[in-house]
Amino acid sequence: MKKSFGSIVFFSLVITLAAQLNINLFITDFKLSVAVICFPAFLFIAQSFPVIPVTVFGAAGVFASRLLLVWLQNGRLSGAVQSYYPEVIFYLCYGLAFYLYTRRLGGSRLDRNRAILPLFAIDYGANLIELLLRIRLEAFTPKAQASILLAAAARTAVIWCVLTVFAHYRLLLLKQEHEERYKRLVLLISKLDGEVMWMRKNTTLIEDTMNTSYRLYERLKERDESSPLARSALKVAKDIHEVKKEYLLIMRGISEALDEELEGDGMYLDELLELLKDTMIRSAAEHEKKLTMETDCRDRVYTNRHYALMSIFRNLFVNALEAAEEDEVHIYVKEQAEEDMFVFTVTDDGPGVRKEDQSEIFKTGFSTKINFSTGEVNRGLGLNLVKDLVEGQFGGTLALSSIPGSTTFTIRIPQEKMKVVV
Repeated sequence: MKKSFGSIVFFSLVITLAAQLNINLFITDFKLSVAVICFPAFLFIAQSFPVIPVTVFGAAGVFASRLLLVWLQNGRLSGAVQSYYPEVIFYLCYGLAFYLYTRRLGGSRLDRNRAILPLFAIDYGANLIELLLRIRLEAFTPKAQASILLAAAARTAVIWCVLTVFAHYRLLLLKQEHEERYKRLVLLISKLDGEVMWMRKNTTLIEDTMNTSYRLYERLKERDESSPLARSALKVAKDIHEVKKEYLLIMRGISEALDEELEGDGMYLDELLELLKDTMIRSAAEHEKKLTMETDCRDRVYTNRHYALMSIFRNLFVNALEAAEEDEVHIYVKEQAEEDMFVFTVTDDGPGVRKEDQSEIFKTGFSTKINFSTGEVNRGLGLNLVKDLVEGQFGGTLALSSIPGSTTFTIRIPQEKMKVVV
């Protein structure tokens, strides 16, 4: 209720202030203002625009402001009420006619092209009623008619221009919103694609664990058929088997959903990196770090393997960001073609990887990122996933060179595996 009343007061104040922008056409106190332009503009912006309450409050506000100006200028209100009450009638007539027109729309949005003639007629009719109150039948003289017709046409044209600007601005906002949603969707699919790859690898681990448990059961059974430990081992094996079945069902469902999307259109590499750049900069800011990323794409690389590529680069960027000890992080990405290969290098200015860790860094579970205040250890899957994607899906190679202050990952992918158009 408070919000609704606040909206009415706000809209009414805007109309009152807009009414101060006016001209006297040919009759004293007959003022043509831009205030009525606000009615269709408000309706276009806010579908729940309260026309009748705003009409009443706005007309009262315009009338009060006219009287206040007269009083401030002359110190008295002699004849002011009689001079300006027809303007109140104009606003009331305009608002009522506009309300009846909006009721015919049935809740649909105001169409600026279809509204031209109705708004022109409403403007002309309200002006004619005001003139009849002021000069009676002289309102039908050619000069008076030409004046209000011209005024109605001019204001209707301004309304059409205002609504056109609003429409283009709304389209721009929708386009930006859709682009943001698309970016988030692409990133989400990329992450899911990477996680599904890990789930496929983990099925082997589940199978091995189940087999180990069953072999343990057989050995315990050989020693003592009634052994409770043997029964426990068998139960564990059965439970793992059930977990595996549910796990495979979940993985299959996600995979089928992803397969439909992964068969879609591709993406240019520079656009892919730009999308990741924006995301990583925001992510760095959330962790109170400043990320600067430069990209150098020598070729106009287009691929329909963009989700896998996005997983590769995103994990490398996240790795650099998490490893950084300073508040400012710099990442440089370069692409160039060498014979039948695409070569990508990702370089950061972090602390580097120790020589003794470089041979272990791509193994599952290995991580140098430990939060000593919480005891939390990074799960160590990112670089192992990168290696699996580069070698498994692209048939490429992944190499690391690192010294304190500079770490470079070099990825070499056969051009034919990218399915590209250069």
